[in-house]
Amino acid sequence: MKYASETINLMAAFPGREFKMIELVRNATGARELTVRERSAARQGVLRVVKTLEEMGQVCCRPSRPGVRNAVTYFWGKCDMQ
Repeated sequence: MKYASETINLMAAFPGREFKMIELVRNATGARELTVRERSAARQGVLRVVKTLEEMGQVCCRPSRPGVRNAVTYFWGKCDMQ
């Protein structure tokens, strides 16, 4: 799975720290300038990794602002941790 090692390495290094999707995408792509198409593809790839890790119980997601659909943060750890 593309971007899996970059995402896991970043999140596992800081358990409990909340990450926004843009932070995960920047890390996975090496913080290079991306076209809209590349950025969208990278975001989808990172989202697949995060959702898989969430299903496995390694990552939890939480809305950072209630009522805002696209404001979600992800953190490494058990969901009852925070």
